[in-house]
Amino acid sequence: MTKVWLVTGCSSGLGKLLVLAIVARGDRVIATARNVAALKQFEDNPGVRTLQLDVTAEQDIIDAKVHDALGKFGQIDVLVNNAGFVGSGVWEEVSHKDALRQFETNFFGAMNMTRSVLPLFRSRKSGTLLFVSSIAAWLGVGAGGLYSSSKFALEGAVESLHDEVKHLNINTHLLVLGQFRTEILSADRGLARRSENPIPEYDAIFDALLQRQIATDGKQPGDPQLAVQRIVDVVRREGVLHNVENLPLRIPLGSDAVEIMRRKCEETMRLLDDLALFAKSTDFADVHAVPSYR
Repeated sequence: MTKVWLVTGCSSGLGKLLVLAIVARGDRVIATARNVAALKQFEDNPGVRTLQLDVTAEQDIIDAKVHDALGKFGQIDVLVNNAGFVGSGVWEEVSHKDALRQFETNFFGAMNMTRSVLPLFRSRKSGTLLFVSSIAAWLGVGAGGLYSSSKFALEGAVESLHDEVKHLNINTHLLVLGQFRTEILSADRGLARRSENPIPEYDAIFDALLQRQIATDGKQPGDPQLAVQRIVDVVRREGVLHNVENLPLRIPLGSDAVEIMRRKCEETMRLLDDLALFAKSTDFADVHAVPSYR
């Protein structure tokens, strides 16, 4: 069946490419961006409708936008929470305002969009929710705490959401992206920026992140054209997924995503082996098993 996708953050990068991949498979898409002029290239495509949408808006505004989106094709089957940006800075230099701005887009934007779409999916007992996560949710680095924290928070919230809606036949997935060759690290967008009053003791930490980003830009291992094809595969259960009934919550995209997730799991297992007795030493002597969360 033809599906209708609602995708946030379509003005550039994976969002823009995803719109084209969706239409190429025969589905339809409502492409959104804060600046609708950035979506001009889609205006003549019969499978695409465009909509101005700022995911940081108040809930009632987002609700109204989703209502407008629903009227474009008469249905919404898939929500892709793609809108986001990369913030940077060491803890002592970033402001509360910086942190709020990062979370308003990367975390609360996704939460509010999902909250607005869920009644549609719940009423008909179907739908797919996709959240664009990152290897930054599995590995925090110096001066990268703003972005990592927003993605760590997103993964925790979505893991809980998955438990809340799976009995409603709503599919929920975190797309854990590695590094892809988009404009995310371009000089005018994603490169780390220092605060106006830098603290010299953190120069080396910040410079290390900046130099890694400069060295990585344009050399990322992931092909974004292939990434969007795999995302469509996830929703349509096509390609190597055509016989897979129950996909997991987390879906890595990129060889580096697999490597970092595996390394984190292995490090955690070693930690548990080393500290299991220490951790258990805090239990009551007559402790009995209690109901598990799982």
